[in-house]
Amino acid sequence: MKISRMDLPIKWKLALWYGSILALVLIVFSIWVYIYFRNSLEHSIDMKLKSIADVLSSSIVDTNAPTIFGNFERYLENVFGRKPKGKFIQILDASGKIGAKMSDLETQTLPAVSYRSLEKAFSGEISYETIGEKGNRLRIITLPIKENGKVVSIVQVGTSLEEFDESLTKLMMVMLISIPTTLFLTLIGGYFLAKKSLKPVDQIRKAAIKISSSNLEERIDVGGRRDELGKLAETFNEMIDRLRESFQRINQFSTDVSHELKTPLAILKGETEVALRKERDKEEYKRILKSNLEEINRMTKIIDDLLFLSKAENKNMPIAKEPVILQDLLTDICLDMKMYAQQKGVELEIGNLDDICVEGDELKLRRMFINIIENGIKYTNPGGTVEIRSSVEDGYARIDIKDTGIGISENDIKYIFDRFYRADKSRKRETGVGLGLSISKWIAEAHNGKIEVKSTPHKGSVFSVKLPILSGQKGGS
Repeated sequence: MKISRMDLPIKWKLALWYGSILALVLIVFSIWVYIYFRNSLEHSIDMKLKSIADVLSSSIVDTNAPTIFGNFERYLENVFGRKPKGKFIQILDASGKIGAKMSDLETQTLPAVSYRSLEKAFSGEISYETIGEKGNRLRIITLPIKENGKVVSIVQVGTSLEEFDESLTKLMMVMLISIPTTLFLTLIGGYFLAKKSLKPVDQIRKAAIKISSSNLEERIDVGGRRDELGKLAETFNEMIDRLRESFQRINQFSTDVSHELKTPLAILKGETEVALRKERDKEEYKRILKSNLEEINRMTKIIDDLLFLSKAENKNMPIAKEPVILQDLLTDICLDMKMYAQQKGVELEIGNLDDICVEGDELKLRRMFINIIENGIKYTNPGGTVEIRSSVEDGYARIDIKDTGIGISENDIKYIFDRFYRADKSRKRETGVGLGLSISKWIAEAHNGKIEVKSTPHKGSVFSVKLPILSGQKGGS
């Protein structure tokens, strides 16, 4: 089976990346070293050849030709103190003929100097050239000797490049051996380093395999790591915490929905079965149908509230943007709920209402305030009061709904906005389905506001709604 590059483990990909980058660096560096070393050696050889040629040039000018050409080797010994080793030297006259020649090279046949070098010499230029083939190459300098601005003779000094070629060959061999060896060791070392570095990732993978809806207690041991992989493990643990909380909420939600719908359905079924057992009079049937209608209305409200929250969470709930005068809205709501409060024996009072305008959806704001006021009335004993006030605070409209009800314990306050939650478990059927405050919280946040709660058990609660004031309005009366 053919394995594509995408199928390789990450540790091998990292090792290959390390190796590729190192290979590029080593190759570029080796080419630079080779060129620099070659040019340095060549420059050193050229400087030695030129120094010999300069010495000969100065000596020839001060010596007559017969002395030079008579015994050239002895002449060189006198000039340099000894016979030059491993060198090729010849002197040419103004016509280009060889006047004197000495060779201390092992090769028997010397390659001819190019005509171009001689042509440059006769024009007064110094030139360097490399002649011959691999293994028998010479480096030669051709230097003109001038008298009174005229070329009178030419000095040519050459040396074998055998040692030069051997040095470059050895350097090339070292590079050809060291680069692959280094790359191989780098790949092996990079693989083990990558494997060690990615060990936490493998732990995350194993932990993820163990996690399921019934096992959300699994966690990754971060240890003392504070690097990127440590942060990844911490993020993964935080994600598991959120998943566990979500699953718990879903399970609780499913249980609560089942329970809330089970009770009215059981009542409907029981009363219907009782009604069908025997013939009853007209008033009895009316009572049964009225009771069934109450349960149907109750289930309808549960379903409507759930659909509202579902649309809200999926961001499918449109929010109108229009000016809303809170004084008029709150007064109208209180008038509508006055009868309901009287039935419960509770006094609904309208306190100071500032003339404040906010921007939002009037229908949803009405639903929010009705839910909170209704909640206050339900949990207030007969003879108590529910008061509504509004004011301006730090650029926000603040609406306080204060009741003298049973209050909320400190342990329950943080849960009262959860779905189906009721602080007073003993009055579960009498106080609604437990979705009103969840809906109210969402409506407040959808209007860039918030709801705060302060409560003292057996003394009452204060629900404070804060909404941004419409831009350009100061508020107050």
